[in-house]
Amino acid sequence: MKKLLIMLVIMLCAAPCAQAADDYRSKLYFAVNRGFEEIETKDIITTTDATCIYLDSDSLSSRIRAYTLPVNSTDKPIEFSCDSPSITVSEDGTVVSDGTPGVFTVTITCGDISRTHSVYVGNKINRLSLSDTELSMYADRPEPYTITASTEPADAGTSLVRWYSGDETIAHVDQNGTVIPNGVGTTSVYAETADGEHTAKCTVYVGLYDVSTKAVFITNAVDKIRVGSDYSLSAYVYPETVKDKTVLWSSSDSTVLSVDPNGAIRGEREGSAVITAQTSNGKIDSFEIEVVPASEHDLKYTVISKSVNERISELMTKPQFVAYNYSLDEMTEYQMNMGPVKYSENRNAEYDELRDAIDPSRHAGGYGKYQFIDLSQTNNVSVDVLNAYLNGKGVLQGKGQQFKDAADLYGISELYLVTHACLETGDGSSRLANGVEVNGTVVYNIFGIGAYDSNAVKYGSEYAYACGWTSVDEAITGGAAWISANYINNPQYKQNTLYKMRWNPDSPGDHQYATDIDWATAQAKTLKTMFDSFPNAELTYEIPLYKGEKEFDLQ
Repeated sequence: MKKLLIMLVIMLCAAPCAQAADDYRSKLYFAVNRGFEEIETKDIITTTDATCIYLDSDSLSSRIRAYTLPVNSTDKPIEFSCDSPSITVSEDGTVVSDGTPGVFTVTITCGDISRTHSVYVGNKINRLSLSDTELSMYADRPEPYTITASTEPADAGTSLVRWYSGDETIAHVDQNGTVIPNGVGTTSVYAETADGEHTAKCTVYVGLYDVSTKAVFITNAVDKIRVGSDYSLSAYVYPETVKDKTVLWSSSDSTVLSVDPNGAIRGEREGSAVITAQTSNGKIDSFEIEVVPASEHDLKYTVISKSVNERISELMTKPQFVAYNYSLDEMTEYQMNMGPVKYSENRNAEYDELRDAIDPSRHAGGYGKYQFIDLSQTNNVSVDVLNAYLNGKGVLQGKGQQFKDAADLYGISELYLVTHACLETGDGSSRLANGVEVNGTVVYNIFGIGAYDSNAVKYGSEYAYACGWTSVDEAITGGAAWISANYINNPQYKQNTLYKMRWNPDSPGDHQYATDIDWATAQAKTLKTMFDSFPNAELTYEIPLYKGEKEFDLQ
């Protein structure tokens, strides 16, 4: 379990983490032997992730090339073994197949370290395709679906095909191509030949089945229509993932303007009437339309409906802009002196890309805007909805009221508390969440507070013991108090958004959580994926406004 630094993932400085990893790898590569003590193997690596044996080739053998780290470890030799009678492995790692197709596991051992290595046996695949290129699924109705892989030549079979998911938090795929949704969002599942020469993908959209309608928009309303004329109106139910898209049409005066169940209107006599579209849960949209004499042959009507995108934008809460007395360029120059990095490319950040990362207007749309969500504000999500999300999540199941009460008491977004707890505890399954005995008392830690990586269970449970968290409810309430006091509502920092956690515009350079310039947007993507499970939640945005910059709308 990771040390809590307030957001959904580790909030540690990226550059020190990278340096520590490099140091660890260098130590593994070669260990200094002082005197004649033995050097134990710390890891075993292979030159490839898997080994292929092609049945349509001249040889039914291949060699696994394995190495120990550090390279000068003294507890060699490396040993190979396989439980399947179809595969034999020699001392030097040469694998020989008897011609049985399939996927086999070879165990590689040195000292106390063991690793497994896959061996794929089958005909070489020249082309790979999938039965589905797009797939819609529902997180709250997790019904599995199997995608079929086809190969050329057809008799090559699929024993040389492996499957993997682009994001396991959204969808999992097993080695038979069966996809199971895990969370709301969009990802892809991939089928790849074991030799890496061919890949096919299926885009997976995971939504919620039981999504409530937020609005309905009449998309093509006109200002007038002639007596005796017909016109078909259309309606858009938002969000797109709503299953019940039933729309009931009505007229305030059907003797003037009638409307049928499909939205087709007809001018009956001169006058005006209001046409209304209503969803099954009571959301409405309406327009007043004038009916003019049939003699107006040169009538020119005007479409008075706004675009769907404009209407959706109007539904969003207008962001609160907080003005600062220094410019975006001054902020960029200050942050440039802090040594920011482009972590994904393992290099120092350049001025222009740093400025773009800091500029709030560059993140007005997509998941980028989630870095401005005010985590100190309620989302007005009911306890019933929270419990529906927590259903099946271990010790967190049925704890919606506890999360809601703690969020209200300490001024924290209830969605943040719930989703962070689920992430930190592995959906309520972690040891700390299920109770650890300390000095004869069982204690609980829901948010991983004090659970340092060197021994998360030990330190996390000791912290819970010191705080007196002897139940899951107390761990929820106590954890919320700690998060509020130390981060979101801390009187000195009050870093209540991801943006402020990264850049801290109130005090640049002080109490910043990372050196990676993409940290805030990366965390925002995770936050959006989890918050998408609550499409009816009210989200509040707080955005910095640097001197000379203009306010903007979120998309």
